[in-house]
Amino acid sequence: MTSGWTGRAGQRARTTVDRMVAADPGLTRWHLAWRATLAVACVAVAEHWMGPAVGLPTLVAMLLGGMIAMNGAFLLAGRPRLDAVLTALGMPFVAFAGVLLAVLVDGHLLASRLGFVALTVVAVYVRRFGIRGLNYGLLGWFAYMFGTFSRVRPDQLLPLSLVFLSAVAILVVLMAGIAYQRPRTKLGAALRAFDLRIAAVARACADLLTEPSAKNARELHARRFYVLEAALIAEGHLASPAAAEADHAYRLRTGLLATELAVEELATATIALADSGGLPEPVLSASTATLRALAVRDLDRAREHARELDGRGLSQSDGLPLASLTDAADRLCDALRPRTGPRHATDDDSPTPAFEPGVQLIAGNLPGSAGTAADALEAGPRWLRLSLNGRQCVQAGLASLLTLLCALPVSPVRFYWAMLACLIVLTGTATSGETLVKGAHRVLGTALGAVAAIVAVHLTRGHDTLVVTVMAVCVFLAVYFFRVAYGILAFSITTLMGLLYNALGEFTDTLILTRLEETAVGAGVAALIAVLILPVHNRNTTAAARDAFVRDLVDLVKEVRDKTAGRGCGTDLLMSARRLDARMHQLALATHPWGGAALAGIDTAPVARRLASYSAITVRAKALATAAAMEPKPVPDLDLVAPLTMPLRRLTGDYTLRIDTPYAPLRRPPAPLPRCGRARTLRVLADDLAGALDGLRAGGDMTTWIPSSQNVVAGGGSQPSVVPRPR
Repeated sequence: MTSGWTGRAGQRARTTVDRMVAADPGLTRWHLAWRATLAVACVAVAEHWMGPAVGLPTLVAMLLGGMIAMNGAFLLAGRPRLDAVLTALGMPFVAFAGVLLAVLVDGHLLASRLGFVALTVVAVYVRRFGIRGLNYGLLGWFAYMFGTFSRVRPDQLLPLSLVFLSAVAILVVLMAGIAYQRPRTKLGAALRAFDLRIAAVARACADLLTEPSAKNARELHARRFYVLEAALIAEGHLASPAAAEADHAYRLRTGLLATELAVEELATATIALADSGGLPEPVLSASTATLRALAVRDLDRAREHARELDGRGLSQSDGLPLASLTDAADRLCDALRPRTGPRHATDDDSPTPAFEPGVQLIAGNLPGSAGTAADALEAGPRWLRLSLNGRQCVQAGLASLLTLLCALPVSPVRFYWAMLACLIVLTGTATSGETLVKGAHRVLGTALGAVAAIVAVHLTRGHDTLVVTVMAVCVFLAVYFFRVAYGILAFSITTLMGLLYNALGEFTDTLILTRLEETAVGAGVAALIAVLILPVHNRNTTAAARDAFVRDLVDLVKEVRDKTAGRGCGTDLLMSARRLDARMHQLALATHPWGGAALAGIDTAPVARRLASYSAITVRAKALATAAAMEPKPVPDLDLVAPLTMPLRRLTGDYTLRIDTPYAPLRRPPAPLPRCGRARTLRVLADDLAGALDGLRAGGDMTTWIPSSQNVVAGGGSQPSVVPRPR
């Protein structure tokens, strides 16, 4: 009995770990959370002794040191060791500047309050310098806040400098030394997440066959998209030479693309079977057994079940498309076995060129929507063509000033909570929709956190070890869910603040409710200003994302045309295919802003309908590009102009678009389908891409024509059985 219980417990633990790895490709959030928690704990312990030694109150030194540690954990995440050290060197100066400004305006009430407004604008402005500027701006703002309400005296500036220096030194030792995450480790975790998400697709396929329903179909659609997301993250990690050599990076990219295409073929075959009606019991049993075996990566057993299905199922299935399922399962088994593709092709024996990724990661994460929002502004009226950062600075100035005026009547002492909420809601968002969502999460998380803080204070009173444990858990949860569930961060920080104020002897239920009121004021004003003053609307961002997707699609088709005609010897089609994947991810972010960075809820019916045809186009374009990239010689008898020119013209709305050479005749009859060989394979893929393109309307409308319930998930058309294999 004991062994059975331990076995079940071990299986549950492994399942939990697998889910965590799959939800966090590269384990970026996991490593950031535990390193931030460790850094805050170590710095707090050090400053507990450092504060009294330099003549500062213990709690003040611990709070300022913890602020440095928390901010530095975000700032140094994902950086190489030398870059992390050089970036950390600026932190004491920024923190000292914030405290110095607080000392200079001390005693001047109006100047002190307006200082929050000025620093809010500065913190938003320095976002233009990337993650480093963003975190430096926040650090200066927090240092000013602590300096203002701690009433730092001029004679305390030198002791505070020592506190800052010691905190940064500990942070550097941890982040760039003891707890440094190596690039190869990140890549390995990203690849494992990719495999686990493929397993989730196989499970979703089995569920759809067992119980065909719209809900299960949308779940399969979401799982397929999450595979694309994991592949993009792995692609970004391949950019680091320390993670993979150039030739190995090219092989991995090829292998990942082949695996993705095999997964898509498997999913489309499953959808076709589920859409065909009731399956005979032997066929259903063998099909689900094949998919369940793929879900646990038992490739040999999956092949056996597929052979069983192929051997007896076709004669009993009344013409059901079982051959597609068995062929897809066989291809996926082939793609999953080796994690490498063919050697990178070069024209001679010259060294492999440096690997160029199709997407650039930001601190280990995929880019947000800021770039797409900036493109949307470039397409706007000339008289309103203020940059995204410029608009946000104007919004920050107006919102912070209005927040100050509204927050002072609530609490003349704690108004900085409203100012902080205003700054945070405007930071890290690019569109009015994202600002509204973040503001709502901030208020909701704070409300729940206020209740949790009251409960936690009463339960932990008199138990110092339990208090420290709950604080550490709050820090971990806040950092871990920062990108994917901002409400949990607000909940955790509010709970933490309740425990801190209780340690200071200032905690009351009224105090925590005041925090909720001030947070609601700051978040509400920030959201209102973002919607009314120089807004960046989601519909414009979606249109810009769609336009960028279409441009890259047209470029990819032209590159395929040049490659097959023998004119694109230096073109990296697989990198261009990955770039199209990145555009698809940006389109999903713009279409589904309330899903956050994790795109939660992408399986809902409206979002699935909007993205279905674009997903289908992405898959078919990747299949065409991959097949063309694997052809070592030109394919002169291949005609891509006839099937793709008019669909691309209708999609772009540009009826002068040409994908052929300028001297080619404008009108010519379509070339017949080649009878066999490489040209036939590529032509079938091109025809299938043309069919997917015909499912979309020209212009920025995200509404798509979906002819049947099957195509809500598949995106229209039939997935070709010509997915190229690495050779």
